[in-house]
Amino acid sequence: MSDTLRNLLEQVLAEGPYLNGGVCRIAADGAVETHVRGPIHPEAKTGPAVSPDLRMRMASISKAVTARVACELAVTGRLDLNAEVAGVLGWGDPPPLMRGVTVRMLLNHTSGLTDHAGYIFDRPTHVVAFIAGRAEQIGSGHRPGAWFKYCNLNYVLLGTVLEAVSGQRFDQLVRRHVLVPADIAGGFNWSGVPVALRGERLPIYQRIGARFVCQTEPDVADWSADIVWGDGRGFSRDAYVPERDTILFSPHAGLRMNVTEAARLARLLGDDTAAGRLQRQTTWTYDAAQPNGTSCDGLYGEVGLGLMIYRHDPRIPGCLIGHAGHALGFTGGVWHNESTGTSLAIALTGSADLTDGLDDEVFFAPAELSLMQAI
Repeated sequence: MSDTLRNLLEQVLAEGPYLNGGVCRIAADGAVETHVRGPIHPEAKTGPAVSPDLRMRMASISKAVTARVACELAVTGRLDLNAEVAGVLGWGDPPPLMRGVTVRMLLNHTSGLTDHAGYIFDRPTHVVAFIAGRAEQIGSGHRPGAWFKYCNLNYVLLGTVLEAVSGQRFDQLVRRHVLVPADIAGGFNWSGVPVALRGERLPIYQRIGARFVCQTEPDVADWSADIVWGDGRGFSRDAYVPERDTILFSPHAGLRMNVTEAARLARLLGDDTAAGRLQRQTTWTYDAAQPNGTSCDGLYGEVGLGLMIYRHDPRIPGCLIGHAGHALGFTGGVWHNESTGTSLAIALTGSADLTDGLDDEVFFAPAELSLMQAI
């Protein structure tokens, strides 16, 4: 199988609009196979090549991790998924769009919130204040629980909820409940990754027309800071205020890990634990006869808690659970085949923005689908 996986990756990089890429497959018996190809920088095609150790921002794959923390807290009784978010956060007079929004609705994107007003803001703004000040723009017009709309803001808000119910910082929660069990030494916005190891990083370039534009991990970043945003700004944990500053970790997309660690995450998502079983339960299914959300051509035909589920889509091989990431030049995903026990991670960089000008995401590109066949 080794030649097959390697050849698939090389074919994708030769035919597709990518700068570099990596794949890692973990068989049911634990055997690991990793392949990476391509240059680190677009202007140095004969320069240093990527290696399996390089960590990168894996975009929305991060949501599967944030959601898993919620599931871990739920199965131990520390988080009620049916609790209203406003109540959990002590939001005394929430705007109408937040009334009736539960934690579960954040997890499965049925909250009624949208990203139409953005979802990135600077401290000391609290996510509650951000939403309250933009309520008319953020609301989708659908009542909570009635409509699926993929929304990054859900997970920014969810990260704050996790801190509120646990009394712990978001990065501590993810390390304890997900990163350590999955043997992932990376972290959200580099938190917890020793400065000496941050040199093993892959900047993400996005293809814009004929140019490659660096989107994350610039060389001039404040690499000695406790927390490093994609644009390079550094922040100290000493000044961190729980619940108010959760945005600094980017719970929706901030996880840095390498492709082998990503495959370990896929394996953990498929484990036979109470939290794993809870996360994989289908909580929303697209109804074509009576549309109940935006399916994005089947990209979100069925969802769990922070998971995309493919058990009936003829375009997808096997019964897969996991999460994709498509943003800022990164294209990839972590997938676990429930039938075979095989786990797969895909990381391609240097892509164009397939969703440019669209309100919703699109289904997988042919190159990504071909790699998913390896599971």
